[in-house]
Amino acid sequence: MNQQEKSALSKTRILYAALQEFSEKGYGGAALNAVWAREGISKGSIYHHFKDKDELYLLCVENCFTSITAYLRKAAEASYQTLVEGLQGYFDARLHFFSEKPEYLGIFVDASFNPPKKLLPQILRLRQDFDELNVSVLTRLLKTEPLRPGLSVETAAEDFRMYMDYFNAHFKAVCGEQLSPRELLYAHEERCHRQLDIFLYGVLGEKTVHRKEPGICAGAQNPGD
Repeated sequence: MNQQEKSALSKTRILYAALQEFSEKGYGGAALNAVWAREGISKGSIYHHFKDKDELYLLCVENCFTSITAYLRKAAEASYQTLVEGLQGYFDARLHFFSEKPEYLGIFVDASFNPPKKLLPQILRLRQDFDELNVSVLTRLLKTEPLRPGLSVETAAEDFRMYMDYFNAHFKAVCGEQLSPRELLYAHEERCHRQLDIFLYGVLGEKTVHRKEPGICAGAQNPGD
């Protein structure tokens, strides 16, 4: 193994340990000395690859949102008969991702609901593709349904994005520190789906949107630590 390969392996081990540390404790509770203790990594090795805790945390956030976006982009390619089925499939895929990649759960929740203020601009940039994918999926699904006269798909999608920005801010303020990461994720997905139902009921006029009762997706653990 040459020096370049050894360096890449060392960086991978650090990232794996950091994902565990930040996922379990969040940015505020995590410590670099705990990161190197997890995998027997030297302090010097961490500082050789990363300037500080912030840089390592942002790499974990980037890794998380890159992974979930790629997963959901593939899931979004599935064909559905109705808008409701498509949205249900998309929400299920989001939960399936965390059942398959539990190491990202705490990172996602921390970056979404309790991000360190000083890193918020960087986090918003790192999750931009994820946010844009959510809007593009909704836009594509809206095109399968007749909207009310005078209302365009683009306008509906943009209004929904603003609607959800308010919802997410309120949800964070009310629930952000009361639940475990898994409980918070499931509570958010259930309420987000409910808000989408309400929004679409107005968009689709007399057409009522029915959905399945919230539950644990196949292969996922029950909410709670």
